[in-house]
Amino acid sequence: MKEIALGTIAFILYMIYDLEQAGFISYHFHKITKVFFTVGSIFLVAATMILLWKIDIFHMERGMKQVFFLILAVLFLGLLIYTLFFALPFEETYVTQDAHKTYDKKMYALCRHPGVLWFVGFYFCLWLVFGGKPLLVMAGWFSFLNFCYIILQDCYTFPKIFSDYDDYKRRVPFLIPDGKSLKRCLETFKESR
Repeated sequence: MKEIALGTIAFILYMIYDLEQAGFISYHFHKITKVFFTVGSIFLVAATMILLWKIDIFHMERGMKQVFFLILAVLFLGLLIYTLFFALPFEETYVTQDAHKTYDKKMYALCRHPGVLWFVGFYFCLWLVFGGKPLLVMAGWFSFLNFCYIILQDCYTFPKIFSDYDDYKRRVPFLIPDGKSLKRCLETFKESR
């Protein structure tokens, strides 16, 4: 399936982008690799849209179960977009990259890689709505690649990029939130109001 290949390339581009950011790839390639995250995201969205188009989602029978899981999929997608692009302070994260410090508030107090939770939820809810083996394969494969990506980040790139990452690892769970991290997440959302 071309969609799976396109999504796989997306994750390879994400990994190369992170490896360059962490200094594992020569800075001479920075002009090329700086667009890899954006291009990878476009590839991932395109792969998903192509598969949804192929399974003809507009002519499927819809019941209450499909409506429920479609609402959940939209919720997970919204959480994913919020976590990746709006939960972090934009100026410090993307413009000044102030001292390369971790951000441990809101979603990033919940766990170190909250986007993975929303990503997996989104893809598996899509499968529960539209069904079919191709969508299940996509959901499983992309979730596996995303997990490999966060292992790379957690073990290799983030400790190089963020000067306080080891301390962040001690304070915030890897992937599965616990009671303490959930409480901290809610507290920091309240503080920001």
